[in-house]
Amino acid sequence: MPQTVPHPDTPEAGTPAPSPQTLDALERIARLRAIADDFPDEASPKPLTTAERRLASRTSIAFLEKAALFAEAAPNVGVALSVDTASIRDAIASDLATGGIVDETRTLTSRLEDANTRKKLKAVRLARGIYRVAKSYVTTDLGHVVTPHVEEMKRPLQRPYSNKKKAVPAEPPATTPAATPKPSDSTPQQK
Repeated sequence: MPQTVPHPDTPEAGTPAPSPQTLDALERIARLRAIADDFPDEASPKPLTTAERRLASRTSIAFLEKAALFAEAAPNVGVALSVDTASIRDAIASDLATGGIVDETRTLTSRLEDANTRKKLKAVRLARGIYRVAKSYVTTDLGHVVTPHVEEMKRPLQRPYSNKKKAVPAEPPATTPAATPKPSDSTPQQK
C-alpha cells in the first residue's frame, strides 16, 4: 500500500488552522522584511547606544552642512582632521531622502495600532455587555449552571495585586519637652 506524504503546509492533526487575519499578517510581515532587507545599511552594524541616538537626533542637518563648508573653506584644518566632506554630505542627503520614509512608516504604525484598537474596543464592549448580563443571569434559578463561567470571566478583569511593599512612614523624631521652645520665648513680652 503506498504511503502518502502530507503537504508541508498542512497543519498537524489537532492543530487549529490559522485565522485569515494571521495569514494576512504573516504575508505583510514577509513583505516588510523584504523592504527592510533592501534598505541600505552597514553589513553588520553595531547597535546604537541611547547616547549615540540622542546625539545624532539632536544635531541638525544645518550644522552638518556648515561643518562640511568649513572643512572645505579651511583645507588645512580639514586635512589635519582627516575630514571626508563627501561622507558628511552623503549623511545629509540620506537623512533628507529617508525622512519621508520614516514619517510614512510611523504613520503606518499608528494606523495599524488604531485599527487594532478599534476592533478590540468593539469586542471589549460586546464582552463587557455579556459579562453584565451574565452577572445578572447567575442570580436566577437557572444561573447556577453557568456560575463557574462567570467566575472565569471575572478573574481576568481583576487587577493584579501589587508586589511592591508599602513604604512604612518614618516616625518623626522624638522631641523632649525641654528641647521644644515655648512660643513665648521667641517673641519679647511686653509689660
